[in-house]
Amino acid sequence: MKKPEISIFAPAHRPQNWMDFYRSIGDNDISFEIIFVGPNEPDFELPSNFRFIKSYTKPTQCAEIASRNTRADLIMNVADDYEFRTKRPLDILYNTYKSYNNDKLILSCRYMLNGEDRSCIDQRFFAGDNSSPVMPMFSLMSKRLYRDIGGIDRNFIAVMWDLDIAMRVFVLGGEVILSDVYTDELKSKSAGSNLCGEFWSHDRKLLESLWSVDRKTHFNRTKPVEPFSDYKILEESQGPRGRWHGTSPVILENFVDFLRLNRVCRAIRNPARYLYYAKKILKRISH
Repeated sequence: MKKPEISIFAPAHRPQNWMDFYRSIGDNDISFEIIFVGPNEPDFELPSNFRFIKSYTKPTQCAEIASRNTRADLIMNVADDYEFRTKRPLDILYNTYKSYNNDKLILSCRYMLNGEDRSCIDQRFFAGDNSSPVMPMFSLMSKRLYRDIGGIDRNFIAVMWDLDIAMRVFVLGGEVILSDVYTDELKSKSAGSNLCGEFWSHDRKLLESLWSVDRKTHFNRTKPVEPFSDYKILEESQGPRGRWHGTSPVILENFVDFLRLNRVCRAIRNPARYLYYAKKILKRISH
């Protein structure tokens, strides 16, 4: 196939949403391809420019696998519970990106939640804090830039990795610009998992430890980037793995999972601590 002008990639496990997402892109003059990586193979035929790669690894690793299989010079990460809400989105994104003539640019879509524009509030490093850096959502950027800064850090399990990418671009003197293209997160499409809810504690804590002190951001990453290795990248999750299979023996991983489950069960059996847990959850949500 002819090399596309934009490659769209994602970790994805909800095949029932994929064609709705595809149709939301609509007609564009810009050629594109889609690469989704995840555990659930679709039971229908995908369009010729839509490719699926099967992997049971953790979401950030699936995203990295997808990125490494893109062919275009410009790449954009997405998610399979979103849809575009702007007509001809790829034409707008491509032409806007080119107009800046800046290879250190991340051009972001604007974030909607169930039809409500949340971009002015949520697209900051600290949500609602306009003094903190602008953060991307469905970001279009140079594949060369993405590779030069090392791609996704393997220490992220499921979310927040794209914000880490943005901060690393800022360090190089780059910028994040919000485009006129809107993407909508649809709760009705999120069946199966809530990765942000499940892994917020780990991934958000990691992100803030790398780029902030006392809720003030800085541009001196506290640890070097740890890229994913090509070795068994489709088969074994690298770094902190969450509930996905990793590089340790399965018996050992099952034992670790058992201990983690026991901690959760102990918490459930202790009603006296419910108010404490509720306060912690609300605190995380407010951040």
